[in-house]
Amino acid sequence: MDTSRNASSWLGNVLRIGLGALAIYLLIHTGALKPHLLKQAMRTHPLWYVEAFLLYAVVLEGIAYIRWYWLLRAAKVDVSAGFVLRLHLIGLFFSSILPGGTGGDFVKGFYLLRGRDKAEGAAAISTMVVDRVAGTLGLIWLGTLTNIWNYKLWEDSPILGGQAFVFLGASLASLILILTYLAPWKSRKSIESLTSESNPEHGFWKGLWIALAAFRSSPWIFLGVLVLAMCVHFSIVGVYALCAEMLEVDIPFKIHAYVVPALTMINGIPISPAGLGFGEQGGKVLYHVIDKARGLTTHGHTEIPALFHSIVLLTSLLCAPAYFFMKGGARKEDSDARN
Repeated sequence: MDTSRNASSWLGNVLRIGLGALAIYLLIHTGALKPHLLKQAMRTHPLWYVEAFLLYAVVLEGIAYIRWYWLLRAAKVDVSAGFVLRLHLIGLFFSSILPGGTGGDFVKGFYLLRGRDKAEGAAAISTMVVDRVAGTLGLIWLGTLTNIWNYKLWEDSPILGGQAFVFLGASLASLILILTYLAPWKSRKSIESLTSESNPEHGFWKGLWIALAAFRSSPWIFLGVLVLAMCVHFSIVGVYALCAEMLEVDIPFKIHAYVVPALTMINGIPISPAGLGFGEQGGKVLYHVIDKARGLTTHGHTEIPALFHSIVLLTSLLCAPAYFFMKGGARKEDSDARN
């Protein structure tokens, strides 16, 4: 029975990875993904490349890891820091081979739920829901701030004006939702009630509802996670700026801050692995429209998203050992920590 289950698991993994590899090959073959840019950056500007890689792989993903671990501890989910780190790395790896920028969440959730009852599983999944919501809200708010910062760009451009309207409208709507969620006149469930009110007899969705309601009792945790989410997205802006430096493209930092939130949303569309190909095309259009609004002609800006995605893909592939060689040890480590 175990042999059959393991064989099915490995077959599924091979198929998923094979499809992801095929998608990446097609993106490289069609020119949507350009690994030669990575090689060029390493050779001509090694210092900036190291800075960009460390900013993405260590700082940005480190903040994202801390954010999720903080939520898990706040929700009283019994996990070790090492186990969460390995799940985070596994999620990064699968994000590069599954459609959209959130494909790794499904794999993380699968391993996170193993061996847990419905109540604790619901609490664990609630942290992923809150983490993803916070990430989206942080992106919307950063996009709103950068649109206001670059208001002169969209004064005379219908396309950029429409983008600003979307961000401003989404920001206002999200602010109303957050104020409603944290409203003091609504009854609150304490985080401690996760263990006292949620029990194995509750269904999964009931437990999930209780777990999500519990975060309302600690608004500073929720708001802190939002701040960390904005830091993650601002770090992406920094990586884009360094990519422009490596390509010797002269674009002000504020322009990157204006472009990145929109491209990050495009990358989240669940069509290609990690949004590869779509972010590049979106960047090509957006940078061109901005050039037109500024009355300039900038050469090479269409390569910036491609170089950024090459760094993302390299980081994701470096996380493969967390899945192939450590997943069994990670489950054992988590089981020992919980016992």
